[in-house]
Amino acid sequence: MRLGVIVSPAAGFSYEEIRELAVKSEISGFSSFWVSDHFFGGPRGMPDRNCLEAWTLLAALARDTQRIRLGVLVAAVQYRNPALQAKIAAGVDHMSGGRLEFGVGAGWKEEKYRAFGYDCPPPGDRVDQLKEGLEITRRLWSEERATYHGKHYRIDDAVCAPKPTQRPRPPIWVGGEGPRVMRLAARYADGFDLGKHGPGGADLTNEEMAAAFNDLGSTERAAKREKPLLRSHWSSSTLEGDGTALVEKIRGYAGAGLDQYLCGFPKDRAAEMIERSRARLIPAFS
Repeated sequence: MRLGVIVSPAAGFSYEEIRELAVKSEISGFSSFWVSDHFFGGPRGMPDRNCLEAWTLLAALARDTQRIRLGVLVAAVQYRNPALQAKIAAGVDHMSGGRLEFGVGAGWKEEKYRAFGYDCPPPGDRVDQLKEGLEITRRLWSEERATYHGKHYRIDDAVCAPKPTQRPRPPIWVGGEGPRVMRLAARYADGFDLGKHGPGGADLTNEEMAAAFNDLGSTERAAKREKPLLRSHWSSSTLEGDGTALVEKIRGYAGAGLDQYLCGFPKDRAAEMIERSRARLIPAFS
């Protein structure tokens, strides 16, 4: 089981606070640190809380950390031209010495699209855009000059130089739920982050997670995929007492097929819980 930390949403944090959490996560032994892709955060009607842009945030963390892997969970493909996003990501991979985890999804937060002047197409079109974005990203990272003409995006003899440091490329994570997104993950990605939660953001039960991953397995078999996708999920997490409750929750998810669990600790106690994880959580999965 891989254990990571996610700041989601990254609203209300200063850069110094997020940097502290990332450094503490590295020291405590977490394998990865993730940020979300939002432009503003807070309750409806209060959209003015500080919220740092995801890729500039990762670029800074790439220089302020040494070993921990860094990712966005997940970048909405419509927010940035996918060719530009591929080049930005390649730069972050260089700045971090090859520690980037590339997470991308079809997007969903309509109010933020509208606020920033983006079109917010229907869900089916957004999934089509994700497919084209993945195709463009993989071509730019592997070909000297890449050309692709799709319905939504196109590139002509585009150059991504330098290429990412990691070979053959940084791990690609597709996030979301539903059969079409799972099919894209099976075709283009290395991992799938299950973006499903219960009512009101409640934790998934072990049975709900197992059912989702059973569907993912069927999709992989239909795609004749040889190597299974890594399976990831994040949820709100608290580390109380000796940590038994959180350890048992993660073990239950592992039994349901999970490979990577990302802890969404509460903002006001995140630093404390990350520090305590070194003794209470990390050893349980080492």
